[in-house]
Amino acid sequence: MGWWRRLAATTAVVGCLASVGFGAPVQARTSADVQQKVASWDEAAARLGLAGSLWEPLRTAGLGQSGRLTVVGGNLTFANGSVATGDTYASATYGAGARHLQVQEKWADTGWAVQPPTGPSMAKVQTITVPIGNPGTKIRIRADVYANCFEPRAGKPSRPVPKRFRCKRTDVLSTGGLLTMTVQPASQMTAPGSTTVVITTTGLTFHQLMSIASSLQQVAGSAAGGAGSAQMQGMCGHMAAQQMTADAAHSFAVAYGYTTRVGSVDGVGLAVTADYRPDRFTLSLVSGAVSSCTYG
Repeated sequence: MGWWRRLAATTAVVGCLASVGFGAPVQARTSADVQQKVASWDEAAARLGLAGSLWEPLRTAGLGQSGRLTVVGGNLTFANGSVATGDTYASATYGAGARHLQVQEKWADTGWAVQPPTGPSMAKVQTITVPIGNPGTKIRIRADVYANCFEPRAGKPSRPVPKRFRCKRTDVLSTGGLLTMTVQPASQMTAPGSTTVVITTTGLTFHQLMSIASSLQQVAGSAAGGAGSAQMQGMCGHMAAQQMTADAAHSFAVAYGYTTRVGSVDGVGLAVTADYRPDRFTLSLVSGAVSSCTYG
């Protein structure tokens, strides 16, 4: 049975990975505001919103992208100019069969909308420093590398991986590998947020896994694809829950890179322009407070 199938078949959580929120694979939360298949990492970033970013691998061991990316986001709340709570997820698969890899990501300050799976055979290889970015702006990120090399005793109950047990680098190729790290842009003044990245591989070497990780390039997403993003829907919910006035909602939106206009008051539509702006909320007000929004 292959590495990914072995992982997906188990509900056990490896203790050494539990601290970063890994568990058995689960379906996206039913309350997700965005749950889509998209063509590119840029589009996936746009569908989540402006408060975070994703990282696209430029090297994939010669493997082409298999199908569309999955992007899920929901339950997002915001405070003090950044995301406070919620769940995000973006994933792409490259290759298939005996040689493939999957890149799964989330905004670091959120939970996993879809949790990457782990299995009882997974054990640590080592902690390593990965250089990421363009010359002159390279950053060095600590990453943990794992392999699926730990073999429970035949006929014995499943037991946790011993604390000092280590897999070898060669086990990444023979049993499958996993790398996890939290990537922070060189400057958060110009690029939003930190991102948790998980890369799983089948049929690839340790050095190929490192090459993939070091090729990651930040993708902030185009504004054109962002109307109705998970962030915008979460912000609209916050405006309504807080019964914000039009002025308060506008200030709230501007703080996160968006703008607003009022489209209706107490059920009566107002004259508005027909132009399309993906960064704009059109607010409906009832008794002076935001009740709902449309986007664009």
